[in-house]
Amino acid sequence: MGKKAKEIIEGVAIEEVIKDLYSTYADEWIAHFQYWVFAQSMRGVDADTLRQELLKQSMDELKHAEKIARRIIQLGYVPPSSLEEILKYTGCGQLSMPKDMTDYENFIEEILKAERCAIVKYNELIKKYRFKDQITYEIFEELLEDEIDDEETWESFLEQYKKRKT
Repeated sequence: MGKKAKEIIEGVAIEEVIKDLYSTYADEWIAHFQYWVFAQSMRGVDADTLRQELLKQSMDELKHAEKIARRIIQLGYVPPSSLEEILKYTGCGQLSMPKDMTDYENFIEEILKAERCAIVKYNELIKKYRFKDQITYEIFEELLEDEIDDEETWESFLEQYKKRKT
């Protein structure tokens, strides 16, 4: 499995590609899980609006993890399969659960941390894999575009909540 797929990678060791894929896979799984937990935990007047967006984005993050998993498998490896492994490989880490379940700004700021971490990471990986591993490069490029869209969505929500306070 993955013999020719490995051969077309140039200028970077397959172990390094897998390490980067494992890390992004873990980050997407963590985001999927935490967005889902945030959606379940929110309370208050606007919780339903934010919950819908969080559940949608949670599923988007899961789809990102699936794309990355397919690439890992194409290269003859197995994606991390335990929570322990996922936590070991995550680069963006876990978000903090707000103490107040109606503190939408705090929820959004935590979500923005995750989105911005992903943007920085995918941007760096795109630069790293361009002309070295076209398939991995294209996956990271597609995911970067999604994360940028997500950041814009959450910035818009945050702006709306800050305007209400003034």
